[in-house]
Amino acid sequence: MIVQPYGDRGVLLASLNAQQRSCLLHSLTRHLPEHCQEYVVGYDSLLLIGICVDSAQVWAEHCLAKHLSAAEGAPSLPPGARSYTVPVDYNGEDLEAIADACRLTVAEVVELHCQSIYSVHMLGFSPGFPYLQGLDPRLHLDRRRSPRNRIEPGSVAIGGPHAGIYTVASPGGWHILGHTDFQLFDLATARAVRPCAREVFSLSPGDQVRFQPKGRL
Repeated sequence: MIVQPYGDRGVLLASLNAQQRSCLLHSLTRHLPEHCQEYVVGYDSLLLIGICVDSAQVWAEHCLAKHLSAAEGAPSLPPGARSYTVPVDYNGEDLEAIADACRLTVAEVVELHCQSIYSVHMLGFSPGFPYLQGLDPRLHLDRRRSPRNRIEPGSVAIGGPHAGIYTVASPGGWHILGHTDFQLFDLATARAVRPCAREVFSLSPGDQVRFQPKGRL
C-alpha cells in the first residue's frame, strides 16, 4: 500500500491488493476516519477527501491490522451491500461474434453470462458505469480493435475480465451482449443541489449483480 497526498485536500491509498482494498472499503462503509468528508473508490486505490496524510496512514494501518489478523480474513461484502437481478434482452450486435471467438454457441454464451454472481468493483468511465467482477474466464475477450463511436444506454457488454452496463450514450470498445431497461444513473437527481450518491447511482461498490434473460424473472 502506498499513501500519498492527492491535491490540496486528499490522500490516495494506492497499489492496494484485493484483500487490503476489501478491508478498507468495509471500514469506510461503516464510518469515515476523523476529518474525512468523503471517499472515492478506484480500481486498486481509495481516495480520502479532507484528511491529512499522517492520519490516513494511521487509520489504514489500524484497519488492515484489525481485519487481516482475523482468521477469516477480510469480509466479502461491505455493510449495506445490496443484490440485484438485471433483466437482459440478449440481442446484442456482438453476440454471435462473441460465441465464435470463444468457441461456444450463442446459448452457451448467454448461460455462462447468467451463471455468475458479479460484484461491483468500482464505478467509472461514464456516470455510474459498473465494472463487474466475476465474468466466467471462458468469456474473457480483449476489447474491440475499433471502438464504436456510440453505444446506447443500457447496453450490456463484456471487456477483458469484466462485465458492464453502459449508462449513457458514449463511445466504447466492449463487446455487446444485449440490452437492459435497468436504470443505473438518474441525471435529474444528479443535478440537485446536494445529490445523494445512492439516489443518483443504482449500484455501489460491493453490490452484487446477477443477469437473467427477460421473460425468465
